[in-house]
Amino acid sequence: MSSLRAVPEKVEPARPVKEAAPSSPARVPMAREQRVSSAVDRWRKREAQDSRIEAAKALGQQLRARSWEAPPTPHQREAEQYRASIGKTLLQLGVWIFGALWLLVRIGADVLQRRDSIQSRGQHLRRLIERAGGTWIKLGQQMAIRVDLLPYPVAQELEKMLDAAPPIPFSQVREIVERSLQRPIAEVFSELSAAPVGSGSVACVYRAVLHGGEEVAVKVRRPGVGSLFAADMRALGWILGLAELWFVPPGYSRQLLHELSTMLYEELDFVREARYTELFQDRMDKLGQRFVRSPRVYGELSNHEVLVTEFVSGIWLKDLISAAERKDEPGLSSLATLGIVPRKVARRLLKIARLCAQEGLFFHADLHPANVMVQPDSRLVLIDFGSCGAFTARERRVWREIADAQANEDVGRMVSAVLALLEPLPAVDVEEFSRKLEGIFWQDLYANKSRTSRWWERTSANLWIGFFKLAQEYRVPMNLNTLRMIRSTMLSDSLAARLEPRIDHYREYRRYEVQLGRRMRERLNRKLDSLSEDRSFIRYEQFYEAAVAGFYRVQRFLDSSTYRFAVTERTVSFALSQALRAGSWLLLGALTVRV
Repeated sequence: MSSLRAVPEKVEPARPVKEAAPSSPARVPMAREQRVSSAVDRWRKREAQDSRIEAAKALGQQLRARSWEAPPTPHQREAEQYRASIGKTLLQLGVWIFGALWLLVRIGADVLQRRDSIQSRGQHLRRLIERAGGTWIKLGQQMAIRVDLLPYPVAQELEKMLDAAPPIPFSQVREIVERSLQRPIAEVFSELSAAPVGSGSVACVYRAVLHGGEEVAVKVRRPGVGSLFAADMRALGWILGLAELWFVPPGYSRQLLHELSTMLYEELDFVREARYTELFQDRMDKLGQRFVRSPRVYGELSNHEVLVTEFVSGIWLKDLISAAERKDEPGLSSLATLGIVPRKVARRLLKIARLCAQEGLFFHADLHPANVMVQPDSRLVLIDFGSCGAFTARERRVWREIADAQANEDVGRMVSAVLALLEPLPAVDVEEFSRKLEGIFWQDLYANKSRTSRWWERTSANLWIGFFKLAQEYRVPMNLNTLRMIRSTMLSDSLAARLEPRIDHYREYRRYEVQLGRRMRERLNRKLDSLSEDRSFIRYEQFYEAAVAGFYRVQRFLDSSTYRFAVTERTVSFALSQALRAGSWLLLGALTVRV
């Protein structure tokens, strides 16, 4: 048994206690006063904050008491929906059938009289559409773009079509304007002319004056035109559906009908047109292009039915072209005193087409002479942005490659770029298609370099017409924006050549390229300067996270590749062994049967 011994407790030595330094009698009251003062300041700030909160609460109650309607809530933008009844659709179907029969009778008479031709068929079709009016006019104008579907002489004939229609009764105009503005006309306009300055199948344009003295153009949509378009599109869908049962490829009519209806309904949306008009001006200002502009839009007075813009004055481009082609020396001399020179206008038209295609948010797809106004010093005003197109970043790069290759006479690179524009290509002989396309492009290059070529041979029209014929031959489809861009290019080239027959399109593009390179250098410098900004680190972090995720996927692929290869190897070996075994049994069976 062990003995227990008491362990003595450790006793720590006592630490010396420091004596507090005697505080001076003056510092004690001063510290106490500071604490009291800070407490009073905090109390005053709290009281002031409470009083401000009470004041805001009282003001909110007063505002709520004075308000007479619920606060506006944001709503989703919705496109207008157009519907047509069965009765109206059947009526329009009858019109379509009657028109088709009339056209067949006229063509049959020409065949019997041995004067039938593509040009005469185009003339009969144009006269039929002009007599039918309404949707037929707009449909004919849009079909003029579809050079991939119609023979070029027919499409060219449809471009001559006049969009003229009787004016809307002024009583209906007053009703539409007052309904859209939700107030009497007299409160907005000091003057509104009863006679339109332009009357088309979709809308009529009237001159008006605001109370501030500004002269404006009021574009009023025809009542019922939306439902008429819907009925015609529905009837046309029935006809194309029947045609699809016999000679039209399945699904083709649906795509065609979708593109046609899209183009038609876009022209009915004045909100879209107002937005395009405004954005075009903003982009030209941003690029520093002061020689071209669009009319000012009065957004507070515009909606789906009414569009109010600045009333633009000047000389129409079609009149300037007429004077240049007739060599009207007195008229051209008078215009020269105002700084309006045909050659300068021609160069600027080409530049506008390049700017819109390569640096704009969208491009004007209907750049014909009736939509361009020329002002002193050869400044241009574009109107009627109802038909526009836009590109993806990839399509823009391809079009830039096409233009650059054409300007540098690199036909092979141009063919490659055009093939990229048409992707995905259907099952065609790409080598043969490329060879024929290259021949078309070489002929265009020779015509541009020849001194004896006429003005229409020096435009891109022959190039694209040959391209369309080749696409028809090989049944290569094209999207709507590609067709719009080609038509816009053909229009701008043709207008420029009519104003100045000796203009060199290649040289003009190289001149534009120099300016484009200067602007791109400035944009690149701004981007490099912004790399050190705080917001740039958001992109850096996103790039870092994407890089880490990418490395992780690569590592997983490398880690599992050995296993996949082993599995694949076993699978292939098994398949080969089974194939050899089956082959041997078949051979043995054949020998047995023969014996």
